[in-house]
Amino acid sequence: MNRALVILATALAVLSCGGWAETWRVSELDFTASRSYDAGGGDRVRMDVLFSHAKTGQTLCVPAFWDGGDRFVVRFAPTEPGRWTWKSTCPDDPALDGHEGSLRCRKYDGPLDIYRHGFIKAEKGTKYLMYADGTPFFYLGDTHWGMYTEDLSDDHFKHIVRRRVEQGFTVIQSEPISAPFHLQDGRVDAEDIEGFRKADAYYRFIADAGLLHANAEFFFPSDLSRELAADEDALKALARYWVARFGAYPVLWTLAQEIDNDSYAELGGRFFDYSNNPWVKIAEYVHAADPYSHPLSAHQENAVNTCVTGAGTEPEEAHADGNGVSAFLPEPVSERTGHNWWAAQWSPPLHETPGPEAVRDYWLSDRPAVNYEGRYCGLWTLDFGSRAQGWISFLSGFCGYGYGAADIWLYHSGFEAQITSFDGVEYITPELKATPWQEALEYPSALQMRHLRSLLESFDWWNLTPVIPGDAVFQDASGSAVYAHTPCVHLLYFYGKNTRTGWISTLKSGDGLEVRWYNPRSGEYQEAALPVREADGFWTLASRPDPEDWVLCLFEPSDSEGVRNQSFIDI
Repeated sequence: MNRALVILATALAVLSCGGWAETWRVSELDFTASRSYDAGGGDRVRMDVLFSHAKTGQTLCVPAFWDGGDRFVVRFAPTEPGRWTWKSTCPDDPALDGHEGSLRCRKYDGPLDIYRHGFIKAEKGTKYLMYADGTPFFYLGDTHWGMYTEDLSDDHFKHIVRRRVEQGFTVIQSEPISAPFHLQDGRVDAEDIEGFRKADAYYRFIADAGLLHANAEFFFPSDLSRELAADEDALKALARYWVARFGAYPVLWTLAQEIDNDSYAELGGRFFDYSNNPWVKIAEYVHAADPYSHPLSAHQENAVNTCVTGAGTEPEEAHADGNGVSAFLPEPVSERTGHNWWAAQWSPPLHETPGPEAVRDYWLSDRPAVNYEGRYCGLWTLDFGSRAQGWISFLSGFCGYGYGAADIWLYHSGFEAQITSFDGVEYITPELKATPWQEALEYPSALQMRHLRSLLESFDWWNLTPVIPGDAVFQDASGSAVYAHTPCVHLLYFYGKNTRTGWISTLKSGDGLEVRWYNPRSGEYQEAALPVREADGFWTLASRPDPEDWVLCLFEPSDSEGVRNQSFIDI
């Protein structure tokens, strides 16, 4: 391609910014190959563009992707303002090799946090996800496993996304179920390109809304055949293509769905287990191709079958290999694959306090964990259960929660639609499961997620440390409660259908203590009686206003000393 035309393409990519690129926002470079690759091979052309910051010397090697015919594209999100120079390399097609240029980048000055603070990262030893500048990121996800089946219009997908932003959500969680491209043969063919261009529009809209996109790679796990799992060249090419196409957006990689131990063996025939999980290889290839090192995880099976070390699991016989241990637990595996957070599937009981094993297992890990999938509202639970899962998750040590609603978690799904489900508290009938997405979008529990976020963001929620009910510092009288605190803030979520609470011993004194009940249904505070100090050193907590779920908030003076930052204690 003529170098002048490449420079023109660069200019066109940033016209929307007045001739400037912006930090963390996508710019595109277009290139013309020596021929059309519609007959095949475009997905195997290896082209990279090396971007270098003129002042700091930072470099990012960004893979290009074939976009049909003779067109190749590089998507680049500058990580800092200033002048960036770039140069292409392509050993497979001389027409794509050796181009050079530059672009000017200014600091993003808009209202969206994902661009003000930069892409998300995970650091081992830290219990929360954070922006590039270290600011803690509050993960509140909305689930769209069938995203591509939702009409990309102001009357459907775009409307849902805008409404979720208004409700306080920060993440869209998607799967490539019913995707408009077909990668099961291990190739990106000409007939896949229009489907990928459709996918671009979803990714772009999510990014423009300021949301993080936790997206799964390639296809549903049962579509991974034995032959493709053994074809490392094909898997590397798919991983590279996926990263090249979507990696310049604010994303998390989440690796298909429930891939721990061939969870969907009954669909495709079992061929891997804990010891030879092909998704470990796929994770490695995605990580190797990603210049931004986006956080990477694997959408786990339910915690009954798999968690971190397998503590508390009761694996079914078909999933017994590995005894519930994640294939990504070993340090060499996590380093090679970039696996640095846990996408848990944990459905806490709603009629009793959760058992300690699974939550302790995630909390004691050196990687942050998100309760990525639980019971969906209108399918396996109702508003109470959806609301409670969020509170239970955050106060049990998870740094995020994936919400889901009927006809949105999987559009037009018939999954378990004709049976009545029971979540331990309420029955979900087929009539309730038939709720259309327009109504499910306005479930009270969705708005109540904002109330959860508002309270937690009113203090340093990322310093919350969970305490297991029944241990040495908390005695629960309600039968259903979770408790977490920072040195100065104590939160106890009571959700049993009674007015009982319990006793804690973690308060230093009653001097200067502020006590409030927080209504998770309305987002309103109301006065609460001060706890009473007992002779044994415990403090008796006030009874609840009524048998609904409530959060008891105890705020100690910020300059108080000696408050224990309680960690998990063995029972």
